[in-house]
Amino acid sequence: MKLLALDIDGTVVNSQHQVTEPVRNALIHAQRERDMRIVLASGRPTSALRHLVEILELKTYGGYLLPYNGGKAIELSSGKVLHAQLLDQDLIPQLYHLIKAHGVNILSYTDEAILSEEAANEYAQKEIDITGMPLCVLDDFLASIQEPLPKCLAVGPTDRLVALEAAVKAQLGHRVDAFRSSDIFLELVPKGVNKGVALERLSAVLGVSLSDLIAIGDNYNDVEMLRLAGTSVAMGNAPEDIQRMATLVTKTNNEDGVAYALEHLLP
Repeated sequence: MKLLALDIDGTVVNSQHQVTEPVRNALIHAQRERDMRIVLASGRPTSALRHLVEILELKTYGGYLLPYNGGKAIELSSGKVLHAQLLDQDLIPQLYHLIKAHGVNILSYTDEAILSEEAANEYAQKEIDITGMPLCVLDDFLASIQEPLPKCLAVGPTDRLVALEAAVKAQLGHRVDAFRSSDIFLELVPKGVNKGVALERLSAVLGVSLSDLIAIGDNYNDVEMLRLAGTSVAMGNAPEDIQRMATLVTKTNNEDGVAYALEHLLP
């Protein structure tokens, strides 16, 4: 058995946020004929992965989810949560004020909705389009959050997010990890949460050697899992530094790059 860890946005789905038929067929074949167990490793919340679970028949073939950039691990055959790590409650106001000071918006999630103090702007709308989740506008973000969160997402122009990332690392880096999952998204998660750590933990639980782990991704929140995997594949649309660190480079997500990797690059 091998584990096939897949990023979603920019990797499995194309720029229209769709799984094409060639990619779907290649992933079904990998599970059915090549004894691969698929792990969807994404910054998305759990509910935004449900339709992919159905499309790719992951419950049938025994797949796994790592939502929130690995902040949670779910065994799909049983629905069991194998691991979960949340931001400490006292961090939420600190992150909120840092984000606001840099002139960008803060988003978080319930099981069914995206939470924001602002009506959908172009950046929040992108997350709505990606996840397919509705936006719930809050009068007071901090007053509305009554329990720890798996992550916060800062959305806005790249230059402001770069400055915010540096500020978070300088002021809260001992408790929070920050990394960009796109030019307009900055992921803020508990310290030590990333796709690589989550995959290493899952591999150990399943007794799968890291040499039998394949990871495919396209962005900076994929770095740790690409470095961990015995075989790493960067998408053709990934930044050049991501491509350089990977074992292999496939076609872009708009050229069915995951299918190409499985059919032509991976024995």
